[in-house]
Amino acid sequence: MTLVVVLAMGGGGLAWYAAEETADLSTQSTTAKQLLAASDGKVAEETTRDGLSAQIAEAETVLAEPVLTRLLTGTGDARDSLGAASAAVEASMVEFARSQVTAARKGVTSAQARAEKVHTATKGMGVDDAVRAQLQAAIDTLAAVDAAANDAIAGADLTELEKAATDLSTNRSALTLATQSLTDAQDAITCPWPDQVWDPDSGKVPSSALAALPWAPTHLVRSDVLQGLVELDAAYSEAFGEHLTINSSYRTYESQDALYDPASPTAAPPGCSTHGLGLAVDIGGGVQTFGTQQYNWLKQHAETYGWTHPDWAEPRGRMPEPWHWESVLVGAGS
Repeated sequence: MTLVVVLAMGGGGLAWYAAEETADLSTQSTTAKQLLAASDGKVAEETTRDGLSAQIAEAETVLAEPVLTRLLTGTGDARDSLGAASAAVEASMVEFARSQVTAARKGVTSAQARAEKVHTATKGMGVDDAVRAQLQAAIDTLAAVDAAANDAIAGADLTELEKAATDLSTNRSALTLATQSLTDAQDAITCPWPDQVWDPDSGKVPSSALAALPWAPTHLVRSDVLQGLVELDAAYSEAFGEHLTINSSYRTYESQDALYDPASPTAAPPGCSTHGLGLAVDIGGGVQTFGTQQYNWLKQHAETYGWTHPDWAEPRGRMPEPWHWESVLVGAGS
């Protein structure tokens, strides 16, 4: 009788232990499923999710086994494997979040540089101080957010990393909007026509970003549009037996200022000219007259090489100028 009681008590203890292990594995499996769903698109290595999925399936197989089988084999191996797979996914999520923060900070750097440039260029240029103050506040806020992000990268807290990435994105957008608001305010003051756009870089393009035209080395354009102009010149030379005649190209802020006459719409105010961006040339040699063979040829072929005649310079445009040609990058935010 005593032996029966002891065996019964021992069997009850084993059953209780098996039930506890089963409950633990079941809870762990549920948590792992939630982690698998939450990690979708948020891991550095997708294979970690594949591993977790496989271990969840293995855990479910163990949970579906008869109680006696679980009593004999236990659930420890399944729990350990599931824990390791979950840890791998969590680590991969941290790595992914850290990479997102790093990428976001790179974008912030360019936005900050643009904002600082616009803020500096508008000083004393007649823009409402409140508009400039809004941009300065956005610059300061993003700088603080960026500093916090730098601290987050040094750690491994997933929540802090994800928050840092979100904060960087949100405040970068706010900075971009504030920069554009100040740019628009300066444009409204400086550039008299809707087709003119104020740019802090106009007339201030660094020499390292400019390149001389091979057949007219005294003339410069922005380096990234040179090749298209060279190819356009080659096609033009084949058609007419001579190079494009370049009469004007990149202009410094000072040279544009010297040309500008407020009483005449011929030259744009300094800061508003596409010549100041290195994205425009004035062409002669017949092109300077509407309807000539040279002009018509350019109208037909120039855009193939990335150059165009703007609407405002067309015969019925605001200021008819057959000689003025621009890169297609004008107005494209490049």
